[in-house]
Amino acid sequence: MKKFKLSQNNKVLLLSFLILIAAYFLFSPKNAVSIKPEKIYADTLIPKGQVLIPIELANADSVSALMDQYGVVDLYSASANTVGSVRLASKVKILKAPLNPNQYAVLVPESLSKHIMSLSGPFWAVVQNRDTKQTEIEEIKPKTVRIEYHQNGG
Repeated sequence: MKKFKLSQNNKVLLLSFLILIAAYFLFSPKNAVSIKPEKIYADTLIPKGQVLIPIELANADSVSALMDQYGVVDLYSASANTVGSVRLASKVKILKAPLNPNQYAVLVPESLSKHIMSLSGPFWAVVQNRDTKQTEIEEIKPKTVRIEYHQNGG
């Protein structure tokens, strides 16, 4: 075998190459540990005096296209004895279920939950500004129409 003769420039290049390889192995991550974020469950985040009610939305596809995981909506229900929709609550928080993106739940005061649960769905949601802080609850009063007949004297 012939002996390799290296010039001074080649020795510097070879030494630099070996230093770079050593640095790579020394400073590269040994075991890339992926840290999984801890799961947050919605039922642990419900404030006192509030409940999270799963609801069916008639316009779920439209709402899903307009918001991400949560939002603020006005909630409407179509009642059998009224014409059109009746607003149940204004500016309530709505959450998209993490395991089923077509399922939603609204965060409402306990006092309103009984009334919402007594109504048959599906409900309608109108998306509001997310920064809205106040929840307004609509009191639903039966609408009565009074018809008076006047007889013209004549």
